[in-house]
Amino acid sequence: MNTKNTRRFLGVAALVILAAIVIFAQVERTAVATLKDFSELEVRGAGFTLTRNIKVHIDAVGGGDKSVFRELVMDDENTGMYAYGWIIDAATREVVWEMTHENTRGRRNDRTVNEDVSLEKGAYEVYFVAYGTVRSGAFSYSQANIDRRNDNKRGRNFFSIFGDNFEDIRDEFMESAKNDWGITISVPSSDAGAVSSFKAPAPFRQTIFSLTGIGDDATVKKTLTVSRDVTVRIYALGEGRERDELYDHGWIIDAATRERVWDMRRGRLERAGGAYKNILADNELTLPKGQFELVYVTDDSHSPEDWNDRPPYDPFSYGITIFLNSEGDRSAVKVDDGGVPDRNAFLELTKVGDDEFKSMAFSLKKDMKVHVTALGERSGDRNWADYGWIVDARSREKVWSMDDRRSEHAGGASKNRMIDEIVSFSKGDYIVYYQTDDSHSYDDWNSGPPYDQEAWGIALRGVGSDFDPKSVTIGKEPAEANILAQIIRVRDDRHERRTFKVSKRQRVRIYALGEGTNDEDMHDYGWIENAESGRTIWEMTYDMTDRAGGARKNRRVSTTFTLEPGEYVLHYLTDDSHAFNEWNSDPPEDRDHWGITLYKEE
Repeated sequence: MNTKNTRRFLGVAALVILAAIVIFAQVERTAVATLKDFSELEVRGAGFTLTRNIKVHIDAVGGGDKSVFRELVMDDENTGMYAYGWIIDAATREVVWEMTHENTRGRRNDRTVNEDVSLEKGAYEVYFVAYGTVRSGAFSYSQANIDRRNDNKRGRNFFSIFGDNFEDIRDEFMESAKNDWGITISVPSSDAGAVSSFKAPAPFRQTIFSLTGIGDDATVKKTLTVSRDVTVRIYALGEGRERDELYDHGWIIDAATRERVWDMRRGRLERAGGAYKNILADNELTLPKGQFELVYVTDDSHSPEDWNDRPPYDPFSYGITIFLNSEGDRSAVKVDDGGVPDRNAFLELTKVGDDEFKSMAFSLKKDMKVHVTALGERSGDRNWADYGWIVDARSREKVWSMDDRRSEHAGGASKNRMIDEIVSFSKGDYIVYYQTDDSHSYDDWNSGPPYDQEAWGIALRGVGSDFDPKSVTIGKEPAEANILAQIIRVRDDRHERRTFKVSKRQRVRIYALGEGTNDEDMHDYGWIENAESGRTIWEMTYDMTDRAGGARKNRRVSTTFTLEPGEYVLHYLTDDSHAFNEWNSDPPEDRDHWGITLYKEE
């Protein structure tokens, strides 16, 4: 055989050997989970159990577009994928494999992965999502949700900024979602007997109840009646951001005291995978004997109803699940639908609309603790647009108010704030006030409404099972006592006078509201004049005042002064604007006392 024929023979032999190797290497496989067709569902999932350690094969096609700009500028652990799969350990709920831009290859809408992954004996769940689409460049990043419930006008408007036709983008997405994207998990056929399947998610053992799959704009309540001390585990997924701004979340309150015994706050939370806003609380809680109310709420977006960003790693468990550490505790916990009836409520100024000013008086026959809940609108810089406060009916001094530092997010727009606390009150008479500005209030929201829309306002409740409703009376504002002279509810362009006499040396408390500006010039103010000499002996000046609520120019003074025996004239002067019921800006909190009052000090 000549050299030429030898080379030809060796070449053919090499090809035959290579083909044999390839054929030998093609191990016959059996699919254990296949997730396809995302034209109607954003997320699909399946479970499988391995009775021994097995190397599974993953074959998946998805979509992704990596953005250097997003990595550098935005605080987000984005994998660059918008259609992708992942696997979690069914026992720990931890991710064990995820489809990323780094382990896939191909074009933006055709990112593929074909690899083997070694999994230990145990149960696993595989998921695949196709939630939206992304367009990115070296210095740009744009993302739009594909909402299968409607025509997705938000996405259309967003991409039109960049000259894109959203209908074409949506059609392209839906074509890939239906026919191209998906994931298949397979094992060598020789290992098929060691694999079984189940419906995801795997149920938690010793579950008391599970509120999952909760959609947008939902409020769900459960009552837990506990007959003895029980330790439970709470597994809750939701949506939130920094500063405890929670959008989808839950909490548990003691029905007797109305105090929160658990909630999804910073310190109890961890990242839930997927979008940065996905949060997870996995906590233990010991409940003493008593009744408890569990509440879970969602806002108007990003839920199993429609994910507007990457879902959490455990998407089918979105919501809240409570289970026992010991099956022997099951008889100690009873669960009922709905919340616990609030038998201790005694005053409500709620469902407050635009441009309203409401008040209600109450009297306490003894010192007691009161549960105060108030929802309102923060206008920025710790100022309030809609808010409530409580004053001592006798002294007019404020004893409680809504403070931004004590508030928390109330759901919806970030400006919706809530205060929920226990306050100690002394025996006496009080007045509760609540006022709103001209926008964003009950039944007329200009932004996302709070979770509990009907609670917009302020409510008071007694605390504890021993609360006696007879210890509280509700009624009209009590008549003011010890008034020496008074000019109030003064309107524009007025100069009102009151003459009064003092028969003996008298200490008085001066309480006055008026209008003043930063140049220390008072426009609406009062003073006291000696009737005989005409000399002014006291005058309301800017530097002695503090803010009276509402507009910054609303000023207030509360001070004491001693009058010698004699006759006096009390004066109050207003200019041509911003006075009682003729406000050109936000009114003060105690608008009825726009003017001046002298109280006898005993």
